[in-house]
Amino acid sequence: MKESKHTKAYLISGLIFAILFSHLPVIYTLFYHNLTGAPTAAGGSINLTRLSPVRTIILDGKWEFYWNRLIVSEPQQDVKSDFLIRVPDYWSRYKIDGNRLPAGGFASYRLTLQGIDYPRPLTVYLPDFGGAYRVFIDGVLAAESGMVSKDTPKIFTVPQAKLYPVTLSAGEAHQVVIEAASTRFSGLYMAPVLKDYDRAVQEVSARDTIRFILFGTVLFSFFALIILYTLSLRKGIRSAWLPAMIFFVLLRIMLTTEFYSVWQRGVFFNLSYEATNELMFFATFVLKFLLIFLVQEQFGIAFSRKEKWFFLLYYTAIYLMYLFIPHGIYNQYLTIPLPVSTFALELYSFFKVYFGRHQLKKFGMLIFWGVILAISGLIIDCYYINGNIYLNLSLTLLVSLSAYLMILSLVYALRTADVYNDLAVSSSRLALAKSQIAMQKDYYDTLSGQINEIRGIKHDLRHFVGVIRRLTEEGRYAELERFLSEYAEKTETDPLPVFCENIVANSILGYYSLKAKEGGIPFHCACSIPRQLSISDSDLCVVLGNALENAIEACGNLDNPDARFLSAEARTINDQLLLKIENSYNGCLNIQDGGYLSTKNGEFHGIGLQNIKKVVEVCGGFVKTEHSGKVFTLMAAFPNPCGAEEGQAGNQPDSSIRSS
Repeated sequence: MKESKHTKAYLISGLIFAILFSHLPVIYTLFYHNLTGAPTAAGGSINLTRLSPVRTIILDGKWEFYWNRLIVSEPQQDVKSDFLIRVPDYWSRYKIDGNRLPAGGFASYRLTLQGIDYPRPLTVYLPDFGGAYRVFIDGVLAAESGMVSKDTPKIFTVPQAKLYPVTLSAGEAHQVVIEAASTRFSGLYMAPVLKDYDRAVQEVSARDTIRFILFGTVLFSFFALIILYTLSLRKGIRSAWLPAMIFFVLLRIMLTTEFYSVWQRGVFFNLSYEATNELMFFATFVLKFLLIFLVQEQFGIAFSRKEKWFFLLYYTAIYLMYLFIPHGIYNQYLTIPLPVSTFALELYSFFKVYFGRHQLKKFGMLIFWGVILAISGLIIDCYYINGNIYLNLSLTLLVSLSAYLMILSLVYALRTADVYNDLAVSSSRLALAKSQIAMQKDYYDTLSGQINEIRGIKHDLRHFVGVIRRLTEEGRYAELERFLSEYAEKTETDPLPVFCENIVANSILGYYSLKAKEGGIPFHCACSIPRQLSISDSDLCVVLGNALENAIEACGNLDNPDARFLSAEARTINDQLLLKIENSYNGCLNIQDGGYLSTKNGEFHGIGLQNIKKVVEVCGGFVKTEHSGKVFTLMAAFPNPCGAEEGQAGNQPDSSIRSS
């Protein structure tokens, strides 16, 4: 494929977009307090003076931490905290008595709210959080998710919180306590938010509606791609990787925090959300590896067997590291580096596409931007679920994967349409080829008949000469004259015209000259078509055959036989082949949407003028039509450098021109 002059710019823009789009929310979070002026918790307390829960308040900073204690559910005399812990963060990064805390377990977090005076019900919750927790405001339950238990095997996580309204009592200080339990995620790795209860419920409801609308779009794209895959006939389009990719995209969406609770019981056998992390990583790795086949098929960029094996082993090694590295160590050091390392294939693929951009297939750039959106969504989701983004971007991955599947289905629809269009064109060309063969057969059958007649005359020539000699010797001249007249009448054959040097054009012109004669249509031909043309024989058949067939049909529809006529002129001038067909018609034309429609019957009829225009325009020429109510004129011109020399002589009548 010819490289567009903007291809390089589009590719570089896509890389820049993916980097900026996916990291701007992270940068915003890093400078959140500087940009917004929002307070942060310090010493287990936060001052919320002049802040309203109408807008989301992020409760990050230093909280009091109570390891292996549930200070609200099981109140104790000793309420002294073990230490201050940063929220959001993993408790496995902290030590008690010199021993690092394990990934699994339970603990309580406490934060004192200062300066808040809000009359309406509010709540505190952790959006899109994967661990189990209960939130209390002044001892009143405000939110809960999953099952918090002291017994680790009994901890059950659901990534969806139930919210409850809490009305603050009179007083300056209020306490928020979060009891958290986890088998692997080590506490509050996402920041809790304080929000007006009604607004929080409305927001959750609105997001649920958007989620299901987007998921409906994903399902539509999913089934559309399956159907298109089934309909695809070309080997280059029909590949086993496509069903696998769309299946794992769907699986990855179902495993997100937004949707897992919907399918938790029916599809995933009520498996605790924390226990699905291995499956989520596996689905993500498979998706990334399948990118190889997407690049190969959609971009035309080949990966060698060594490259495929390398990335297969690479992702297998990363996945095994994730499975067998202790959760505590993973939470301490690898929550960002390991997921980021999985994007090596995307970066490598970008450079392969960039340096092989001249090989991009049709619609390849559209696929490229779809992949960019999907990759950006995966990067953002990686940061978001690890608590590195405060903005609520829970829908980003769903939106990006939805857009990716929609673009993929659109491109496959367009390419499948191209396939069937090619099949239709091929069928049309096959019909035209058969028609051309039939024309040539009829033309040469007529020629063969005349040759056989001449052979018969030659065979009887000695008898003919003997009769003439005898009548001449006997002086019977009157009988001789009568004999010659009868014999001439008996052996007279119609002259078979030769219209031009081009064999294909001559057979088409000869065929339709005979058709015109059968229909009583005067046919005038002044065609000088050289033996060598820049267009193919099949294209010449499309142009000349359709034009003459339409003309003869139009003449045949005239009620007055005396008004019928057909004229064909062709010659090469100034490196152009010029064609002009004129014919009489009854003044009736079938015109729709600015185009002429044929009235002929047949499977491939009705495409005559359209095919003529398509062929001529592809060759770089043009077609013009005129009609006066009695005469219809078709003029076509297209480049013909092959006939340049002959074209110079085309201004003079050709010795081979015949008219009938």
